[in-house]
Amino acid sequence: MATAAAAVASPAFSQDDPFSRLLTGAGDPKRAVPGYAAIAFRRPDQTAVLAKAGGYAVDGLETGRIMRTDSPMRIASISKLVCAIGFMMLQQQERIGLDDDVSDLLRFTLRHPLFPDVPITPRMLLSHTSGLRNGPSFPVGLGRQLADALTPAGKQWDGGAWFGPATEPPGQYFAYADVNFAVIAQLIERMTGMRFDLYMTRRVFEPLGLECGYNWSGVPQKLRNYGAALYRKAPGEDGPWNAAGPWQPQLDAVIPKAPEIAVTRSPEGETLRLAPDEYEGGNGFVFSPQGGLRASARDLEVIARLLAGGGQVDAVRLLRPETIQLMATPVWRYDAAKPNGDAYGGAILACGLGVQILTDAGGDSLFPDCAGWIGHAGDAYGLVSGLWVQPSTGRGMTYLVNGTAAPLAEIRGRSRFTAVEEQIAGVLAVA
Repeated sequence: MATAAAAVASPAFSQDDPFSRLLTGAGDPKRAVPGYAAIAFRRPDQTAVLAKAGGYAVDGLETGRIMRTDSPMRIASISKLVCAIGFMMLQQQERIGLDDDVSDLLRFTLRHPLFPDVPITPRMLLSHTSGLRNGPSFPVGLGRQLADALTPAGKQWDGGAWFGPATEPPGQYFAYADVNFAVIAQLIERMTGMRFDLYMTRRVFEPLGLECGYNWSGVPQKLRNYGAALYRKAPGEDGPWNAAGPWQPQLDAVIPKAPEIAVTRSPEGETLRLAPDEYEGGNGFVFSPQGGLRASARDLEVIARLLAGGGQVDAVRLLRPETIQLMATPVWRYDAAKPNGDAYGGAILACGLGVQILTDAGGDSLFPDCAGWIGHAGDAYGLVSGLWVQPSTGRGMTYLVNGTAAPLAEIRGRSRFTAVEEQIAGVLAVA
């Protein structure tokens, strides 16, 4: 069973420590952060060469809960990469083909209303080329079905706004959308007959020796006690922002007691319990596969080592090397001469199956010479995060920052990533 190394609590800083100025923003309050955890390794079969954590998991003025490398928190869109690992385990067992029509498993017909003759496939979903978009009533809460958003008769059809325009056909245009991974999660449930969160726990996390989970599912109380809240220097994403003001919690300031799970509910789902025998798997959004994984930097280190090790960590193999290679092969690349996608402001210029592929070509230049690194970035509720590996060398890194003091557009570095992410990743890449 693969395991992460022992947790590292907040270290004492020296004046030349490159992490020492993160908490104050090196004198710029807009670039300050409440806490962070970061890990780097040089080979997937070796322990980390750098592991740092600093600041607070929860506002230290009241709780004194420091950030640790084993502090779980909502990791945002790195959750998609982890979900893709679970899906590709089934794909390599030939339970589903990457170019199959997903309607056959979903039990409803999923078609772009402007392209009714084009089947939507797992390859499209995993690479954000399906034509799906996050609709105005996003997400679909517990108590409703995913089909309520994706079929014309559904309660959340939103006039077809869950789909892109006619100029962006399925299979040809990249547009990053969380809903793709709600469909992937629902496909997992249909193939296995298991709830998505339980499948990920039993088939992915437990074999790797991890105690993380989607929407806190499966995370024991001992780790919830270390859990980190997410912060902004604003009451919400739309502000008003005040970099000189207090950190304001956005999510998980109060963490549910184990084994409780946090989910978004529809009006019809207010009284539903999440017992396995009461949930029929009709809504892939319930466990937030797109962003709701609660995991620590140590958990993500193991996931990164799995990718860097060709699908194996220590003696545990989940994926074959050719499956990892398939995931890391671009399905889509941005073409500036003939724009074929919304490149997320330039931060995503190539995408594989559930993984982003750095090109070092401008907006995605997270650190020097990053071309060919694969993984995923995340940002939500103030958090920014990253998990990146270099398959050719086996190097890898992961970082979690649990708050931002200004809108992301105001704290970017030389790339489309934030200056804090560039600083952390730059150190981890050469550790």
